[in-house]
Amino acid sequence: MLLNGYARCGMKGDSWVITNEFQRKQLIEAINEKDFGEFGFNVQIKTGQRTLAQNNSMHQFFSLLANELTDAGLDMRTTLKADTELPWDAQMVKRFIWLPVMKALTNKTSTAKLDRKEVSEIYEVIARHMAQTHSIMCPFPSNEPPL
Repeated sequence: MLLNGYARCGMKGDSWVITNEFQRKQLIEAINEKDFGEFGFNVQIKTGQRTLAQNNSMHQFFSLLANELTDAGLDMRTTLKADTELPWDAQMVKRFIWLPVMKALTNKTSTAKLDRKEVSEIYEVIARHMAQTHSIMCPFPSNEPPL
């Protein structure tokens, strides 16, 4: 079945790319019309890779958090390791905060391999930890105008 040019048929069945609500409703209708057959359905939902805007925001967040940590008098020794006395910078935030949380949550080792949802999940863990342990609130940068 073809949904506005977004359905693809393969050996194991149809593949759908859904980018709007209309297409989502068409897919649901198509699923409801299909027989379960002997084995039913296998549904896999994937989000797209993180966007260039998300990448830029991540790196801006690294700088913002580095400034917040430094301004709060929290060097790396205070925040992470007792034997290191270094002020924070964006690369250290990425290396010592973002990447370990990313690895723990996603088992990925490169920010380039993150999908859109994972970027938000990693930020939320870091933001919650910084707020609870150091009273630092650092919003994730966005191109969205403030409300």
